[in-house]
Parts: sequence; C-alpha cells; structure tokens
Amino acid sequence: APFDLAWTSLAAAQNPAAHQLLPHGEPSLAIFRKRDSRGEVTQVRLVVCGPFWRTGIYQPAPCDELIALRLKPETSAAIFGIAPKEYAEDPTDEVPAALKCACAATLRAAPHALEDELLRLLAQDLRRFALKAETSTTPEAVAAMLLRQRKGCIKSIDLAVVLDVSDRHLRRRFKDHLGCSLKTYARYLQLTEASLAAEKSAQPAWAQIALDAGFHDQPHMINAFKAELGVTPRAFHRERRALSGFCNTPKA
Repeated sequence: APFDLAWTSLAAAQNPAAHQLLPHGEPSLAIFRKRDSRGEVTQVRLVVCGPFWRTGIYQPAPCDELIALRLKPETSAAIFGIAPKEYAEDPTDEVPAALKCACAATLRAAPHALEDELLRLLAQDLRRFALKAETSTTPEAVAAMLLRQRKGCIKSIDLAVVLDVSDRHLRRRFKDHLGCSLKTYARYLQLTEASLAAEKSAQPAWAQIALDAGFHDQPHMINAFKAELGVTPRAFHRERRALSGFCNTPKA
C-alpha cells in the first residue's frame, strides 16, 4: 500500500483540547469535515497535512474533523505528486488535481459516511491511483524506505554502501527530497515508534519500548524526547492518553 498508518482527529463541539504534535517527515492525505452545532456536515475538503519538522501545538476549531492516511514519503511524490519538502507544516488544500479527481467518490460520500467507512473508501482510492504510477527507485526513496523498515536504526554511511552512492551525495539528495536530514528523520521515526507503542498501555514498559524503538537505552530515549518535544516520554504519554477519544493513531 502507498500508505502505512491511519489516524483521525475529531474535535469536540465546545472548547476542543489542543495537543502537541510529534515532529515527523511523512505527509498525510486527509478528508477534512466541518460540522455545525447540530452535528451536520457543512464543509468537506481534501487536504494534505504535514510533514512537521518541529514540534508544535495543534488547536482545532470546534467540530473540526480530519480523517487521514499517512503516505509513505519515499513514494508520495512519485505516485501522488505530494513531495514531502513542498507540503510542510499546516494543512493545505493544494492537492494535485488528478488526485482530487481520483478521490471524488470518497468526497461525495463524506457528508454522511462514518469515519471507518471514509478510511476504507480513501484507502481504495489511493490503492487504485497507485496502480497507475511507477514506484520510485531513486537513492533517496530507497533510503527512506529502508530507514522506516529499520525504525531509523541504520547509519547514512551504511545506506550509502547498500545503494552504491557516496554518503555525501545520499545525504544531499535525501534532504532535497524530504526537507530534513537522514539523521533527523531517523530520530523522528524512533520518537513516533516509541509514542505509538506507549499509547497501547496505561502503564508502558518504558525500558523495553526504548529498545524496540531503536534507542540505546531508556535515558537515551528520555533525552531525545526532551530535545525534540521539551517533555519526557511519560509526560507526552499522559497527554496522548487523555486525548485518546479525540486523536486516534494506532490503526494499521
């Protein structure tokens, strides 16, 4: 599949809570819905969300909904025309016209469909669209794929050897494509892996989560969270768990 994760953001009708964003290098394609005070959908759009190179606070408006699939960054440009570097930060309506056309049926169903049904329809549209495209095999695309498969646990010099290019050439092309360095993207993958693993439990096994996410040990993970998000993994986990009814990510 050309995507690897589904997520939803369903804001409350009154005083929706803000939450801190994980920095990440993957764009997402989302159905945005706006509801009125009676719960009726008044607006539907197809938008691209992210990547986000730095942590930030997302403050949704009342009744805002985002129902999304996270795209694989190594193929998002070649397949969908969504280059990660060009779609950073806030959600945008600047979706390639061919992709909007391919998702027309999903958009027509959006005013009345439940979120799970919308995710299913959107996934069908993206898979169908991807069948007509060629998978990118550029060094930077393969490097991004290998980094995600290894959860960030592979050095740029080792990737360069595997791809038969110079380390400097690979690092330059990777940053030109994704908008961040190989090292930074690897760290974002580890942070995301640890955060999603922790969400599955009220009392996470932090030492094991650190090892599974590719950190040397738990202190190393704590320092990475503090450096990138300004909070410890425990504090970030408490916030995410409190918002579990609003922001849902652990969907395959």
